[in-house]
Amino acid sequence: MTTWRFRHWPVVAAVAWLSLAGFDAALAQSVASGTIHGTIKDETGGSLPGVTATLTSPSLQVPQITTTTDTQGDYRFVDLPAGTYRLKFELSGFTSVVREDLRLTVGFVARIDALLKVGGLEETLTVSGQSPVVDVSSTSASVAFTKEVLDTVPRGRDLQDVFTMAPGVTSATPDVGGSTMAQRQNVSSYGVASQPKLQVEGMNITMGADQNTPIYFNDNTLEEVQIKTSGNDAEVSVPGISMVAVLKSGGNTFHGAYAGAAESPRLQADNIDAALRAQQLTATSPLKTFYDVSADLGGRIVRDTLWFYGAYSRQAKSEGALGFASGPGPDGKYLSADDPLADAQTFLSQYSAKVSYQISRNNRLVYAWQRGTKAQPQNGSGRFVPLEATRDYKNPTAIQKVELQSTLTPRLLVNVVGGYSGYVTDYDAARSYARADVPSRLDLETGLATGSHPLHQNKTRDRFQSEGSVSFFPDRSVAGRHELKTGVMVYRDKSSDGYSNNVQGNYILITDKIGGVSGTPSQIRVYNTPVVPADNEDTYAWYLKDTWRVTNSLTANLGVRWERQHSYLPAQSRDAARDFPALFPAGTFPRIDAQTWNRAAPRTGIAWDLGGKSVVKATFGLYNYILGDTFADTYNANATANAVFRWHDLNSDKLYQPGEVNFDTSSSGPDFVTITAASSSVLNPALRQPKTWETTASFERELAPNLGFRTMYVHRRLVDYFDSTGPNIKRPYS
Repeated sequence: MTTWRFRHWPVVAAVAWLSLAGFDAALAQSVASGTIHGTIKDETGGSLPGVTATLTSPSLQVPQITTTTDTQGDYRFVDLPAGTYRLKFELSGFTSVVREDLRLTVGFVARIDALLKVGGLEETLTVSGQSPVVDVSSTSASVAFTKEVLDTVPRGRDLQDVFTMAPGVTSATPDVGGSTMAQRQNVSSYGVASQPKLQVEGMNITMGADQNTPIYFNDNTLEEVQIKTSGNDAEVSVPGISMVAVLKSGGNTFHGAYAGAAESPRLQADNIDAALRAQQLTATSPLKTFYDVSADLGGRIVRDTLWFYGAYSRQAKSEGALGFASGPGPDGKYLSADDPLADAQTFLSQYSAKVSYQISRNNRLVYAWQRGTKAQPQNGSGRFVPLEATRDYKNPTAIQKVELQSTLTPRLLVNVVGGYSGYVTDYDAARSYARADVPSRLDLETGLATGSHPLHQNKTRDRFQSEGSVSFFPDRSVAGRHELKTGVMVYRDKSSDGYSNNVQGNYILITDKIGGVSGTPSQIRVYNTPVVPADNEDTYAWYLKDTWRVTNSLTANLGVRWERQHSYLPAQSRDAARDFPALFPAGTFPRIDAQTWNRAAPRTGIAWDLGGKSVVKATFGLYNYILGDTFADTYNANATANAVFRWHDLNSDKLYQPGEVNFDTSSSGPDFVTITAASSSVLNPALRQPKTWETTASFERELAPNLGFRTMYVHRRLVDYFDSTGPNIKRPYS
């Protein structure tokens, strides 16, 4: 029996807040926030101080938030959740102005100016449905997908299908209609497969140096997704895409949805004609069955105070694979025309929950949780891997976070996030078709693998994440207005690529065609399992950024980020191999500090507003490379290893018995062929941290309501990127 255990960081204990009341200010800083700001003037063009601006929305967990314009007629609402807003401007002696149905997307900075005419407060001018299309302040290239877009665009349901909706983003293999069931693919932006930062509810679910997320995710739970493809500011380390995804929330009204979809072979077609069928060619992976169901519900427990949201989804498919056999046919042989075919199944389930608690007017606590499991009972199936040689694959994943948003003063906001993300990949032959009396076999003549699968793999990856930030909006300006934000980030990443014992033995019996006789016993490959290695990385970061509004038309986004990455192997040990203890004895391994990098990365961006509907932007920045939690694995002596020996089947039963192999690995060993050591790599003290220099220039224009145009130039220069392959320095060319 296999037990999966997710270790949850005590994030609640790590979160502290100050409950200060009496400030009529905006909601506190959050990861996926937007901004509404602008200038109020009278008919002569003069600035109007003292105008009351009132903002309401179903997305706010308070009835309304208000502010007043300053001496220059400027107002600002910051850190707003995505949603639809109503904004009202009022000043005694002037006609009120109302802007309705303002759609604010994740991370968008909306400039809403207004002109107040002389009149009575009872007079109101209402403008509906004119949301800004162009962000004239931010300098990153971004696009936001609302839940309406996510629901209506025909595509697969996984996050990787959302990535490729963004201009300039591609994946290695397209997922047509969700047919790959969230099979992970590397993500590229503008032709470069750079490391991304993928956040769900503020939790970075990109593990280590990966170019995608290993956490499977159905998007039916998402309220909105923002994807930045270039020009990332100092809050983002890496040069790849930056995604911010927000789960749906509850509300003062109850809302929910359920959906279902199904597909059968009658809804499919292929291009296999009669001529191809005559050549024994059939469809390679016909879909047999497919279904997708989901349901969610959100609402209130206490109005304006406590909201909840919950969701469930499940996808399943069964498909054929070219030559995948459930067993040998009547002739008793595989790879023949009479083999009965088998189907491969995939299941993907997901549970989500979110609770939002408005502690006071200026303090809000959000808890989000998600569990998912991907399962493939016939993992690894194919023409040369029949049903008996497959493994039962289960991949449980988990995300949870606690976030505190606090408004200390109208000009000082604090945000603290702590949480966990991680997964287990469990490939177990014993749960599927493995038998203690059927060893693993590999035939070199045909490439056919039969018998029980030789490896039971358990890979775990855990990330414990904490972040905190402070935003400050100075009352006095120096050469324009400044919005300052500084923050820190700590990641503790742990991984283990372990292998457990197999019921049929930790070895593979290898046969070949020898002397004209097929299936002749030839070699045996033996493993050092069980092995449970440990690889860690700690990452610390600090950033400072300044949104400097030099004039009403010119904004400079300046920032710097400092990072420290430390990859290491903790002290660890292993037991002797169960089946071959003399060959693979127990061992103890000291701590190894594999690599430490420190670097500051500057960022700069300029946005020039050409009248509110057009903007010219340019950015320049340095981006770091992430070592990742598996970097030190290259140097880990406590890892899986195997050795190959000649096998003498003395009693011709095609089964291994003690005495049929001499396990002497010395040069004089009569049966020794080769051995793969757990680690043969050597630390390179001169290894430099890779970096990416990025330069962008763009022009954006609002063409019509809800329709915009962007053209841009992106240049990236990759420096000091490395590979683990190279010459064997222990065996020089001489």
